[in-house]
Amino acid sequence: LGQVPEWTAINQNGEAVGSATLSGTPYAVNFMFTSCPSSCPPLAKASHDLQTRIRRWSTSAPHKAHIVTITVDPETDTPEKLAKFGATYQADPALWEMARLSSYTDMENLVTKGFYLPIIRRDIENARNDQERLELLKKPTPLDTAHGVDFMLVDSRGHIRGRYEKSADGLGRLNEALKHLAGL
Repeated sequence: LGQVPEWTAINQNGEAVGSATLSGTPYAVNFMFTSCPSSCPPLAKASHDLQTRIRRWSTSAPHKAHIVTITVDPETDTPEKLAKFGATYQADPALWEMARLSSYTDMENLVTKGFYLPIIRRDIENARNDQERLELLKKPTPLDTAHGVDFMLVDSRGHIRGRYEKSADGLGRLNEALKHLAGL
């Protein structure tokens, strides 16, 4: 479906994660934010389910596949908040990383132009001018932000191989695809 552009983020432990650190490993990526009250908790639960499935066939670190959750609220979601969010869903940092890009614009470009997923912020869309848009970008992501809730599958060379729903069937297919890409 395309090549993921080079990207670098900071994970919940304050370490770099991105296309360079994930090179050679297939991974599933999704997008959430820690204060999201609606679509993110079920997506986080689905990520935990995927983590459980991967552990069944990738039993030791370094794991043969990876999960990365990137926040769509980099202004608010610090590594500490991401760590707390991950702990809530029993994320194993050796398998499932929470990450934030350095700015909203970098994140938006990666999500929409790199992974071809939507982000809809009515406040930014309705900005009267560039200055107002820039000011809005510095504020936390509003709770009514709409974003994609699917997993994107990336192979070990950084190619997007598919888009999977968070349903049990979608997670099963994603797990099998990750296993296949890991050579198992």
